[in-house]
Amino acid sequence: MKKTIALLLAVVMALGLIACGKSEPAKTEEPAAAAEPAAEPAAEPAAEPEAPAEVSGTLTIYSPHDSDPLNDGVAAFEAAYPNVHVEVIADGTSNLVNKINAEKANPIADVLWGGGADTLAAYKDVFQPYKPSSIDLIDPSLYDAEYYWIGESPLPMVFIANTNAIPEDKIPQTWADLAEFDTDTYGKIAIADPVASGSAFTQLCTILFLFGDEADDYAAGWEMVAKILPKLEVKNSSSLAHKDVFGGENAVGITLEKAAIKYTDDFMKVVYPADGTSAVPDGVAIVKDCPNKELAELFVEFVLGYDCQVRQNAEWGRRPIRSDVEPKGLCPLSDIKLMNYNFDYAANNAAAIKEQWQDLLVG
Repeated sequence: MKKTIALLLAVVMALGLIACGKSEPAKTEEPAAAAEPAAEPAAEPAAEPEAPAEVSGTLTIYSPHDSDPLNDGVAAFEAAYPNVHVEVIADGTSNLVNKINAEKANPIADVLWGGGADTLAAYKDVFQPYKPSSIDLIDPSLYDAEYYWIGESPLPMVFIANTNAIPEDKIPQTWADLAEFDTDTYGKIAIADPVASGSAFTQLCTILFLFGDEADDYAAGWEMVAKILPKLEVKNSSSLAHKDVFGGENAVGITLEKAAIKYTDDFMKVVYPADGTSAVPDGVAIVKDCPNKELAELFVEFVLGYDCQVRQNAEWGRRPIRSDVEPKGLCPLSDIKLMNYNFDYAANNAAAIKEQWQDLLVG
C-alpha cells in the first residue's frame, strides 16, 4: 500500500492534481467552430481516499452532531492526516445551513457533516456535488441523485413503548394502528412538534408519503394525519418523545431509532412500523466554492469509509450507511420495511406542510 501511495504521489507531483475519469485521446488542431453552451458540471468522480502524509491545511467543518461522535470523528480524521488541522463550528442544522447561506459570497465552511438530508435537500444551491468512491455501497434512496449530499447514517423512525404502562400485545405495530390507539386506557402517544423539531417533521412527512400521493399533494396522507392527530400529545422538545415514555408519562412515543436504542431496560420496547417507515439519513455535503475543496473531499471519503463507519457504530450506536458494514446492536437496514421518502417535496414544501399541520392542530 505504501508503494502504491508513493507512486500516486509521484504522479500527482509531476502532473498536478487531476480528476479521476476516462481520458480522451489527443486531438489534432481543427478550425475553430462556434462554441456550444457549456454543460452544467457533473459531480466529480472520487479519488482514492488515501492521501500522502504531506497533505496539510485547515479544514472547517460545520456540524450539528452530538459532541461525542463529532469529537471522536474529528480526532480520528486528524490522526489519519496529522498535518491537517480541523476547526469545528457546532450548532443546530437550521442555524448552520442558514449560516452557510449567509456566507455564500465568501464561504467559511468547507463541509457540513450531519443534519437531516431533507434539510440539506432544501439548501442544495449552497453545496457542490461530489460522488464518493463508496457510492455503490450506499442505497440510492439515501443520497442525492446529483450527489449534492450523501447520507452518512440512516435514521429510521420507530415507535418506543413502556411495557410497565401498556401490555406488549397492545403496542401499535403500524402507522395505521396509531389511528385506532386506545387513549382512554393508555393515554396519548408522545410526539415532538413538527414545526420545531426536524425529526418530528420527518415523521409527519413519513405518514404523508406512506399513505398519500404527490399528484394531489398527499391528500390521503393528510387524511391519515387527521385521524392520528387526536391520539397524539405534542411535546415541545424532540427528546421528550422518548424520555417521557421511559418515565411512564406516556406509554408510547414516536422517535428516532438512535434515541430509542439507548434504553436497554427490558420494559422498553422498540417497534419498526410494519407498514413501512422512513430512514432519512444524516448527510454530509461539501460547501459550494469552499476554501479547501480537496480537504473537504478527503473528509467525505473518510466519514463514508469503512473504518469510520465501523467506529461510529461501535462507539456511538450510529447506524452505518454502507452495505458492507454490519450494524452492531442494530438489525440490518434490509430487515426494515422502508418507504419511498420524497426528499424534494419535503424540502420544497416545508413551510406549507408545517402550516397545514398547525391548522389541523388548532382545529
